[in-house]
Amino acid sequence: MLLNLFHNMNRFSSYLLGLVILMTPALCHAEKVTVWDLQNQATLEGWNTVNLTTVQLMPEGLSITTSTAGQLVKKSKLRHSVDTISTTYISPTGGEGIFIWRAPGMKEEEVYQVPVTFKPGGTPQQLVLNMSNVPEWNSRSDRIGFVLNANIEFLLQQMEFSGPSTMDSIVYSVKTFFTLDQARAYSINFLWGPLRTYTERQYTGLFSQFPPVADSWNTVFYYILGIGLIIALWRKRRIGRKATVAFFILFAIIWVLYDARMGTEIVSYAHKDVKTWWSQPYKLKDYRDRGSFAAFSHLVTEYTEGEENYVFVASHGWPYWSTLLYTAYPSLPLRLEEATDDVRTWVIYNRRDISLDDQNRLTLDGEPITPPGDMMLNFEPGSFVFQIR
Repeated sequence: MLLNLFHNMNRFSSYLLGLVILMTPALCHAEKVTVWDLQNQATLEGWNTVNLTTVQLMPEGLSITTSTAGQLVKKSKLRHSVDTISTTYISPTGGEGIFIWRAPGMKEEEVYQVPVTFKPGGTPQQLVLNMSNVPEWNSRSDRIGFVLNANIEFLLQQMEFSGPSTMDSIVYSVKTFFTLDQARAYSINFLWGPLRTYTERQYTGLFSQFPPVADSWNTVFYYILGIGLIIALWRKRRIGRKATVAFFILFAIIWVLYDARMGTEIVSYAHKDVKTWWSQPYKLKDYRDRGSFAAFSHLVTEYTEGEENYVFVASHGWPYWSTLLYTAYPSLPLRLEEATDDVRTWVIYNRRDISLDDQNRLTLDGEPITPPGDMMLNFEPGSFVFQIR
């Protein structure tokens, strides 16, 4: 029985391997390219124009003139990563413009912008944009185009969007699978699980914004299970329930792999907590995404106790404001613009632009913001407690 099952598992694996081999030629292209070609087109599909003086589709491309600034935007459905955008054009006048795109989640009227210059000339020119240097760029943007300044003659011939090689996509996809996230507010739900990136820029900036600019490995697992189920149903007529058993073994392998990966991430939270919190003296404790603020907020309570209010100024609101509101209660924090002379305690966190002058006043960018006082707690550079005399 076990020998037969093993034999059938080998045959089942051979089908999957054969599928991979058949797909290999399609995966070996040097890079992925999408071209929006406007030459020899009968109609202008998917493009929107605003405030352009003339717009004419010609065999050579899309001819445009402007007397005021105007827009040329296309509804985009790019399905691959893009790090280089090459625009081929002819512009007898040359001129200035803006490359624009609307990333996922942005409002209708919002766009990102990159200034561009069109060189004058009567022959085709190329404008090449290296988008790997633009953190805000997202190839899944649904609107991509140009704003053209006034008094420009412009013939747009094509736009080419090229992405990383397939080998890079595979390498960074695998590396990202094993890249562990930090413990954050959303971690309890594992909102996206293991992720996939395709370029070095995506990989290095993986958790620099939320949601991350990456795909989920769940999609890959669903494809594998779907293909496995189809093969199992096909083979079931010949080998019976063994095909079903083989499919569930495949399911179990993926489950164990997924569980091991996410379990490792949970263990990494505990390991980091031990390293940065439990094993450190109080002033050096760092807690997850709050850094040293957890330790700082507990030390602050000695100086806010008995005070009705205190001024709290930090590098940003979340998660510091709510944490200190809880820790220092019943004393309540005030923002910088709410500060008054009768509030004597100032709590400053991660603001190196706030410092003491020679008259012992707190200054912001060189301008005094408090009367003279004393430094009560000097926690770390830019983080301290100050009290007015």
